[in-house]
Amino acid sequence: MPHEKQILPYLSSKHGDVIALTSDDRQLAQAVLTRLFRGGQIGGIRFGPILQVLIDRRDPEEPLQGQVYLNLESTWVVFERPPLVWPTCEEDIPEPSMEERLRVLCSLRDATISEVALGTEQPHLTLKFEGGRLLFINGKDDHYESWEVGTSHGDPAKPWLVVACPGGKVSVWAPKDFLN
Repeated sequence: MPHEKQILPYLSSKHGDVIALTSDDRQLAQAVLTRLFRGGQIGGIRFGPILQVLIDRRDPEEPLQGQVYLNLESTWVVFERPPLVWPTCEEDIPEPSMEERLRVLCSLRDATISEVALGTEQPHLTLKFEGGRLLFINGKDDHYESWEVGTSHGDPAKPWLVVACPGGKVSVWAPKDFLN
């Protein structure tokens, strides 16, 4: 079944043309994730009910307005190198204390993100850092969003958002001119 691209009417009238894909368009999701993360570094962590990782992205060739963020809504793990067997669900990932999780995230602070990968069967998200370390975020949940990547405080006419939705789907919002 082909994926339908639709322009959200309320975003179209208030904020310009925005494409919202509510289907499972992983190719577009991968392109948006690459645009948001490429060359970025972890610049901060926002505390709350969900840990939010702030990404500093300074690419003079493809600047973005706003703050890139990653909401860690599911379990995640940092690997020193690619594992022989990748996790397939939350139960495959140990959940250390909050202090240990923060220590691990902070250890990635100065490393540049060199690659981004979106899982093919489930929307697991993997960020590869220079030096080879990998941040793997579980994308499988039948009831809740697993993670969200987007920009805040940017141009409302050019929102960027990718969400790992319940049931293994992804939703993508991107400026219309990104698709051209």
